[in-house]
Amino acid sequence: MTKQTSSKTDDMISAFNGLKKEEYQLLIDAVPLIAILIAGADNDIDLREKTWAEKIVKIRSYNNHFDLKPYYKDVDEQFKDLFEKFLNELPKNAEARSRELTKRLSAVNEIFAKLNMRTANQLYTSFIAYAEQIARASGGILRMMSISREESIWIGLPMIDPIFFDEVDEEE
Repeated sequence: MTKQTSSKTDDMISAFNGLKKEEYQLLIDAVPLIAILIAGADNDIDLREKTWAEKIVKIRSYNNHFDLKPYYKDVDEQFKDLFEKFLNELPKNAEARSRELTKRLSAVNEIFAKLNMRTANQLYTSFIAYAEQIARASGGILRMMSISREESIWIGLPMIDPIFFDEVDEEE
């Protein structure tokens, strides 16, 4: 058990070097918060959306083309508990809940500034893709036109500043 913990810590240190435990936890919290924001945008958190949100996290913990596998493994271990905890403590009204989620998710901007640009970009990109995948989880015909008007407002995660990174720039 000690070996797993030290390996997990080593993985966190390599990609998230310089972050405090609380900051890393905020990045973990961001994933279930994004799931609740998108799934609940239309005031109805669909079981299909919740199930799909969990499944995406599990897939990303094993199959991720970015260097985020250790991060998504940590998210996967905590996702169900955090999702339920946040759902219970957040306002039930979609508009009030979205305001609170916007406030909480905007905290990742300060944390992104502490990460190297590549890692911050990978996280940002994965958060945006995750939001879109959840929005497409229910509704529509063959997943076409399945993103509701309310979800489309939040799908780009406007409270998180975009992080652009070009590997060519890094090599120069």
